[in-house]
Amino acid sequence: MAFIKDLNQDEIRDGWLVKSDMKKVWNRQLEIWQEIDRICRKHKIPYWAAYGTLLGAARHKGFIPWDKDMDFCMMRPDFDCFRKALDEELKDSLFEIKNDNFSFLQVSHAQTTLITTGFLDVDMRLPSIAVDIFPLDIDLDDTKDGFLAFTALNELLFTIFNFPVIDKHIKEGGSIVNDWSVIEKLHSISDMREQCKVFTLYAEALFNQSSQINWLLDSTKRLQNSFQKEWFRRTIYLPFETVELPVPISYEAVLTRCYGDWHKFVHDGIERLGIIYSADIPYREFLQRINFELISPEKTIGN
Repeated sequence: MAFIKDLNQDEIRDGWLVKSDMKKVWNRQLEIWQEIDRICRKHKIPYWAAYGTLLGAARHKGFIPWDKDMDFCMMRPDFDCFRKALDEELKDSLFEIKNDNFSFLQVSHAQTTLITTGFLDVDMRLPSIAVDIFPLDIDLDDTKDGFLAFTALNELLFTIFNFPVIDKHIKEGGSIVNDWSVIEKLHSISDMREQCKVFTLYAEALFNQSSQINWLLDSTKRLQNSFQKEWFRRTIYLPFETVELPVPISYEAVLTRCYGDWHKFVHDGIERLGIIYSADIPYREFLQRINFELISPEKTIGN
């Protein structure tokens, strides 16, 4: 199905050359979105366009001309429900789960090819065009409960990814919000995926303790201010290419928090797509037929 007008023609959008091969990538991403939307509607899971996709909907009524991917977000409890639904919903389909972890996941299209950062093993498992979905977890607000809940989640993250820091903190007489037995039990789990499952259970349990939300990796690094849950109290729809995407009722406040003057055109220079891509060739066929030595003689491919 063609979601993009004049799919096979180059065009200039807002002063930027968009080639037909990029339009085909956009079209594939909208095919993935259509499947995500189907699953969310079936399971009554609210979700919203996020980051550049939200900006594109509000400012361009479609893709930002120099953008190459799609982003969506969900509240943490809904994200976990969505992840559970994917195993059954994507069975025997053209779509696959890619980069599945507690902080984000991707749904990819098996009839495409995308290698992102060079010929690394992580790229070669599912080297295909994908759409990103981010969970929104609690962030700091001006309440004691919000502070305690946010601190508790951060302690669990340090336990999983940098245990020596929290261990040193305790040994030097520092205090923690979680009971030490919780930290010890989490640290004793050898499988990181199992540790992350424990984290998501805590994240769900604490989700109502703060009025603020954010993508976890942004909140822990304090890369940007958080969002108010109130901004997401209702869903509306904005035109996007030939479809309409769900956005939070206060999408302008979200965009201002993310980008400041979001009406101004800015190219951030980030390469979001990859060094090798095709909207037509399935990645399994690509890996069988391509001669990597001709593409990059100095690179080697893992089995």
